[in-house]
Amino acid sequence: MKAIGLRIKSGFAIASIVTKGRDGFSIEAVCTVALASEELPQSRFPYHPTIELPEGQGAALSDKAVKEVRRVAAREMSKLLEEYAGIERAGIVVGSVIDPDSLGNPHVRVHALEGKLFREVVTEALAEQGIDCGVLVERDAYAKAAADVSATEQRLRAEIAALGHGRIKPWRSEEKLATLAARWCLRFTG
Repeated sequence: MKAIGLRIKSGFAIASIVTKGRDGFSIEAVCTVALASEELPQSRFPYHPTIELPEGQGAALSDKAVKEVRRVAAREMSKLLEEYAGIERAGIVVGSVIDPDSLGNPHVRVHALEGKLFREVVTEALAEQGIDCGVLVERDAYAKAAADVSATEQRLRAEIAALGHGRIKPWRSEEKLATLAARWCLRFTG
C-alpha cells in the first residue's frame, strides 16, 4: 500500500510518498510541490495584499493571487499524483486549524486565511483523485500519530528519523513530518 504525506507551508508543500510492504515502511520519494506561482509572487502570501495595499487594490490583487493558488495547486498536485500512481491514502501536517474569523489581529488573521487556503487546495486535489485525507497539527503531530499507531512518541520519532537518514537530502523536520503523515495514514492497513 502507498500513501502520501504532505507538510503544508505557505506557497508549497513537502511531499513524502511512503509504501508499506511485508518488510515494513519505505520512502519512495520526497519532493517539493509548488502551491503558488513564481510569475505572481503575491500568490505565496495571497491575503497579505488586503492589509498591505489600499482596500480596493489589495482586494483585487488578493483575489487574483487566490485564483492563481487554486490553479497552480490543482495542476501541480495532479502531476504529482500521476507521477506516483497508486497512492491510496493521504495525510497532511499543518501549522494550525484555527478559524481565521476568530482572530482579531489582521496580520495573524491573513496568515490563518493563507494556511486554510493552502490546506484546502491540497485536500481538494486529493479528493478529486478519490483520496481521503487526514490532518495532523504540527505541535502535536507525533503524539497524535503515536497514539493512533500504538507506539510511543519516542519510538515513532526514531522510526521516522531512520527511514530517511542517509538517503533523503535534505532530511529536516518538514520532510520528517511529511513522512510521519504518510506513515500515520498507513495505520489502517493490515
